[in-house]
Amino acid sequence: MPENPPFLVPLARENGFGEEGLRLLLAVIHGLSMRRSLAGDGPHLGSEQVAMGFYSTVAERFGVLTRDVLEHWGLESPTLLGKAVTLLVDAGFLSRTNDEVDDYDALPPPPTDWPEPPPPPPVRESASWSGG
Repeated sequence: MPENPPFLVPLARENGFGEEGLRLLLAVIHGLSMRRSLAGDGPHLGSEQVAMGFYSTVAERFGVLTRDVLEHWGLESPTLLGKAVTLLVDAGFLSRTNDEVDDYDALPPPPTDWPEPPPPPPVRESASWSGG
């Protein structure tokens, strides 16, 4: 079986999301749900748990590129994240819960202070270039 289900690609493209972002969102939800189940809390995740888990995972994986990656995937706000979760539920990737898209609207936006890239190293100047 291929790693990327072929129907996730058009689903992502038709709805303005990056396929990689939807795959990571599914993985984060699955991982958090499994942890809750193993702890005896049941698999259901609230919108806040999903958003916090997703944004912290993206920040951990992409560091200084977090803001750019989220924008590229179309998942830079909790509202867009809620739309992506609803899309995944409607497509059958996730099971439906009592949470609504509006629950994501009420969440605070992800931090604006994502790590900044370090400044580039200084350029060494040379008086002349010599060929070998």
